[in-house]
Amino acid sequence: MIAPTRHNNPRTQARKTVLEMATKLFHTQGIKNVTMDDISHRLSMSKRTLYQLFSDKEDLLLACVKLHHEREHERMVALAQKSDNVLDFILANYRQRMEESGDVVPSFYADILKYPKVIEFIENHQAAVEDEAVEFLNRGKDEGYFRADVNFHIVYRSMKSIINHMIAEERTEQFTNREIFTNSLIVLLRGCATLKGIESIDRVMGEIG
Repeated sequence: MIAPTRHNNPRTQARKTVLEMATKLFHTQGIKNVTMDDISHRLSMSKRTLYQLFSDKEDLLLACVKLHHEREHERMVALAQKSDNVLDFILANYRQRMEESGDVVPSFYADILKYPKVIEFIENHQAAVEDEAVEFLNRGKDEGYFRADVNFHIVYRSMKSIINHMIAEERTEQFTNREIFTNSLIVLLRGCATLKGIESIDRVMGEIG
C-alpha cells in the first residue's frame, strides 16, 4: 500500500482550506472583525476541528502570513526571471502589488500590529533578507538606474521604518494603499535613481495612473 503524500494528507488539506478562507476574510474585513467562529461557520467546520488545526487566532494569522511570504517568494522569483533589469523588476513588482492591494482593507495592516508573534516573524524575515535585497538593489547601480553613492542598507531600513510608521498611524485608513506606497516608497526610490532611472520610474508610474 502506498502511503499518502504530505500534499494529500487530510489534515494538510484541511489546514490549506482554512488558510485560504482566513486570508480572504482577514484581507477583506480586517483581522479584528473576523473571529474563529466566523471562519468555522464559513467553512461549515466545527470549532473543535478548527482549534485542532490552529490553537488560536494568532496561530492561524501567523500561518496565513507565512504562507503569504512563501507565495510572494515564488512570485518574485518568477518575476525576476522575466525582468530585463533591477528597476524593471521593482516596478513590475510594484504594479502587481498595487493591483492586489485593492482587495486588502487598510485596517488589516493596523490590526496585525496587535499580534506579537506575527510581528516578530515579519521583523525577523525582513532582517534575514536585508543583505540579499541590498545586493540585488546594488545591481541597479551597475545597470545605470541608481546613483553610485547610495547606501541601500540605509534605504532598505528607511523603507521599513516608513511603512511601519504608516501602519501604526491611526489615521492611515483615510488613504488608499496605493497612495501610501506611491508617496513613500516610490518617492524614496526615485531619490536614489539616476536620470535614466527617474525616466523609467516616471514612465511606469504614468502608465499605472
